[in-house]
Amino acid sequence: MNPTGPKRCRPASLVLMLALSVSLAACSQQLSKTFDTTPDPELDRPGEFPNINVAGGQPPGKLMTADELTSTTAGLKSKASANDPRTADAARKASDASNAALEKTAATHAKKTLSEIQDRCGEPGAADATKCPQ
Repeated sequence: MNPTGPKRCRPASLVLMLALSVSLAACSQQLSKTFDTTPDPELDRPGEFPNINVAGGQPPGKLMTADELTSTTAGLKSKASANDPRTADAARKASDASNAALEKTAATHAKKTLSEIQDRCGEPGAADATKCPQ
């Protein structure tokens, strides 16, 4: 065993730990900005409990104007029309094939499993003796 091995490892691990702690310290401010822990203003009305069955007033935040809503909707529709219909057809065919395989498995699985259990009847450690023919 080389006596200098562990001594070489210590500075490397120290540098690694120092780099890790610096990177975590740099991220902590960003993480605190990412997670919004401020209470919901609708839940912070003194003396009142929020009633989910009654529509509230104006929601907090800025609502879209009618023009913004129209332009955003038009932009989304243009992006949707740019999609290739062949992709949707291929996905639909793959889904149909997968569904057919699952339906086939579902139709035969119970009978197959029951027959496997009954084939092992009388063997020591049989799975369920109540399924064995009496």
